Amino acid sequence: MTAARRMVLVLAAALLLGSSTRTDLARADAAYGQRGRADSAGRLEAGPIRAAVRGYEAALAADPEDLESRWKLLRALYFEGDFATTEPAAKQALFERATALADESWARVEARVGRDLVELPESELRARLAQSDTAADDVAALSFWGAVSWGAWSQTHGLLDAVRRGVAERIHGLALIASRLDPGLEQGGPLRLLSRLHAKLPRVPLVSGFVDRSQAAPLAEEALRRWPEHPGNRLLLALTWLELEPARRDEALALLRQVAEITPRSSQLAEDAAVVHAARERLAQERDPQPLASGG
Repeated sequence: MTAARRMVLVLAAALLLGSSTRTDLARADAAYGQRGRADSAGRLEAGPIRAAVRGYEAALAADPEDLESRWKLLRALYFEGDFATTEPAAKQALFERATALADESWARVEARVGRDLVELPESELRARLAQSDTAADDVAALSFWGAVSWGAWSQTHGLLDAVRRGVAERIHGLALIASRLDPGLEQGGPLRLLSRLHAKLPRVPLVSGFVDRSQAAPLAEEALRRWPEHPGNRLLLALTWLELEPARRDEALALLRQVAEITPRSSQLAEDAAVVHAARERLAQERDPQPLASGG
């Protein structure tokens, strides 16, 4: 076989591989779009998100270097664990799997682009990505969903395990990279992550020395200012004011009432319903005297 013939076969195989990956991704995306579907009793149906996970797994198997397949699988695993799974051991197993995938995926990014990316200014980070022909959007999403996966993992494993594995610093670094490359992911998702880290984590030298309470409210305010349509941004700012700026309690309660009365968006049914529930729970904790317009 001639060298030219071998090259033609290699290119043909690559095209077929890419076509298979795109087909699997399209099917998985369609299933993911149905993730908030409920049964007649109002319970979330697990079928769509599990179909999405299988589709992203197939896409990743067809092309292990495809970063889009990786971050979309991370996103689907998070949703399955947080919204479609109630058994604690099953949740834990899903988040274990997600964090392993996040770490392996990030190692692949570093092999292409270099290490210590969190230390780079945005311009240099983007330059490195361009030089390695690595899509900034995919790296931003991979960073964000990796941080979310580790955050979910820490909720199921406890503080001691999280400290031992350096989870706080890992989440912070990934969230910083996502915020530099695409702060608009999930309508301010990286800013929400960073705000909660600064608001909630204890500041411990060599563990979470990056924590700065003074950054929590400005990050939450920026998220709401830039993406006011996301109910999570209103919830975040309300919680941050209640926790760190008690003089703004009345404003915080007003924001919580707004969130408690929203109608979940059709594209984010489960996520928005969880935000509404959290707002109503916090209003009850605060013994807010004003009844909700909906009677809830």
